[in-house]
Amino acid sequence: VLSPCRSYSKQRSAIEREYGQFLKRDGQRGRSEGSDSRSVVAVWKGIVDGAMYTGQAHVAASESYRAIALEASKTARVSKERMLKKSIEQLQKVQAELLETVKELGKAKKQFMHLQRSNEVAKDKAADVEARLRRSDRGIFHTKASLQKLSAKFSAQLAEYSKQLPGVHNEYVLTLVSANAHLDHYYRVELPTVMEALDGDLYERLRDHLTLTSQTEIEICQATQEWFQRVLESSTQISREQNLLLFLQDHTAFTLAPEQRFQLAGMDQMRLLEPESSSTSESSLEKEVRRWANRAAKDYKIKTHSEQVLQRLEARRQQAPEAEVAATERRMDEVKENIRKAEVGLVGQSPRSLLPEPTPGWSSPIPGLGVALGTTHTLSRAVLGRRGGCGALAAPQTSASSTSRCWALAWAHRWARAAFFGVQHHPPLSLVSLSSTRTHLGASSPVLPYGRGAGACQHGLRSVLPAAWLVRALYDYEGQSPEELSFPEGAIIRVLPRAEGEVDDGFWTGDFNGRVGVFPSLVVEELTGAGGSAGQELPSPSPPPFSPPGLVPGLPSSPAPELL
Repeated sequence: VLSPCRSYSKQRSAIEREYGQFLKRDGQRGRSEGSDSRSVVAVWKGIVDGAMYTGQAHVAASESYRAIALEASKTARVSKERMLKKSIEQLQKVQAELLETVKELGKAKKQFMHLQRSNEVAKDKAADVEARLRRSDRGIFHTKASLQKLSAKFSAQLAEYSKQLPGVHNEYVLTLVSANAHLDHYYRVELPTVMEALDGDLYERLRDHLTLTSQTEIEICQATQEWFQRVLESSTQISREQNLLLFLQDHTAFTLAPEQRFQLAGMDQMRLLEPESSSTSESSLEKEVRRWANRAAKDYKIKTHSEQVLQRLEARRQQAPEAEVAATERRMDEVKENIRKAEVGLVGQSPRSLLPEPTPGWSSPIPGLGVALGTTHTLSRAVLGRRGGCGALAAPQTSASSTSRCWALAWAHRWARAAFFGVQHHPPLSLVSLSSTRTHLGASSPVLPYGRGAGACQHGLRSVLPAAWLVRALYDYEGQSPEELSFPEGAIIRVLPRAEGEVDDGFWTGDFNGRVGVFPSLVVEELTGAGGSAGQELPSPSPPPFSPPGLVPGLPSSPAPELL
């Protein structure tokens, strides 16, 4: 046992010393990197100091292991050799005494057995002579006198043996009892005494050795646990808010809110919007408001549907096999980036919806703009045509079978095409159908025949549908407005090509089960390519890039809305 203990202690001492010195060096290097003593830096310095403290404990433990190894190699060995020599001498002495007792027992036994055998021989011979005398069987070698003489001789020997035999027997029995007692004493007293002397304080030394080894290890662990328990408690109290406050207290250049904001340039003191007096064409203010309203609607749609897609991707990632996890996570990152860009766009567009009105009679041209700028309501899909550059008309979600409702328009539109109808400012319109495309709204007006707008709109839609391509739904999707399609996972949808020059806003127009409507491109995957007779550049399945929509050059001009 001593040899393995000595070897273990030597190796452990070397390991603990090297490990402790490394921790001290690493702690000193880490300690020099930080100067602050609070928050995250305080916890980090606590970890570094704990490493140094642990290193010192390991160095001290290496000294203890070295002392243990030294004691086991020198003191224990010398004590063991001395006790071995003394125990061997004592054992030889008691065994010699026991051997003498055994010899005496053997001698007494031999004497008793010899006398007993001689007595039996003499008895047999005397009995034979007596029998021959009674039979008068003298033979040719003996006479009666010689037989009588032999009988007397054997009788005398028998009497002598009978006289000596009890004494020899008693001596043998006593010697046997004494030898048994001596042997019992040897096993019960003398041999355990010799073994105890041979062991000496070996077990006490081993006990102290192992106890010290265990105690050293416990002290190292306790020191590490006590230190890092405090560090753990400090670590659980770390928060971004607290650390930010501490940072701002020491760095006055950074504040929670900027002290200066962008101001108007030069000597311009105007702080209100001014309507333009143009009555024949759309003013720049109206164009700007309409452009930002369209951008807000687009960003809100992208953000809303991207969040839904992100939820489905998260659920799919948890159930997908390991081989598909990486691809799903990449797509989730793309969707998160789209959400972030849409939020940035909404942040920049929301102040424009809160600008003061330039004149008492001016009203927001987009009634639903506040919905598109981040409220909890769902933006209506009833957005007027892009090609004419018209504004968005917010309407509640309405099914095709619902009753007609009246709406008051804030815009006056004059359409050149026969498929559309012209309205003036605030005439009541009865909504008779909401087209399945993103660009048409069917309504009846007192100034037009009933249903002209809806019928012409739908007829024009069917006449311009070219050969399409197919996509498959990756998830179940529930339309958020009447013009959106609803379909289950795995559904096959025929995608209709966009009109030339139309901006990809992340929604495609498709035909599913005979119903034409729009749907987000993020929830489908392409099955067939764009080939064939369409001859158009088909939209990419990836999310749309974040860029503000602009006016498409080369398109025919359409009548602009008039601000009344």
